[in-house]
Amino acid sequence: MPEVNYTALKNNMIYVIKENEIKVGYTHNSVGLNYPLDSLNRLLGTNCNIEEMRDVLDKFRDIVKDELGSIKTEQVGDKFYITVSADGVKYIHENAEDSEFLREFIDLFRGLEPPDIDEIFSVFKKYGERAKCIEVSGDEFNYIVYFEDGKPDEFIYCIDADDDHTTYHRFTHNDFSALGFNKYLKQ
Repeated sequence: MPEVNYTALKNNMIYVIKENEIKVGYTHNSVGLNYPLDSLNRLLGTNCNIEEMRDVLDKFRDIVKDELGSIKTEQVGDKFYITVSADGVKYIHENAEDSEFLREFIDLFRGLEPPDIDEIFSVFKKYGERAKCIEVSGDEFNYIVYFEDGKPDEFIYCIDADDDHTTYHRFTHNDFSALGFNKYLKQ
């Protein structure tokens, strides 16, 4: 088995929990995260089956227990539900830096009026010289917005915007590619 990138999973979990905290505020509760097996494999740089992934996640729990406390993993079908304890969430709240970019980006969606793509892209440009926005014609979304150099944020944001509402979905580059969306980056 190739070397497992446990840091990538830990960082992804921290980022998702910080995103949740920005959206709803901090609460001293556990947080559960869903990861399909394929997505975990891409994130960890592995090619594990379900049994092997259970072993990988057992080792992951031991590696991060000092920072994230006790982590519980449950497998349902080909998905893993990873629960970070309330103490782990507290550790993240107290020790992981907020992303100013992510906070400002999420704040756009709090208003009564949905943000338009110009407002969204202006936040990206404010935080990175290599921000890129691509208009796409697809059923899933209208725009792809991301930082070409991954700074300050390494995710690809898929924006679905119309007159009544605007939503986003955020993907790692590997998941974005696995979903077949890379075709939009080649336009």
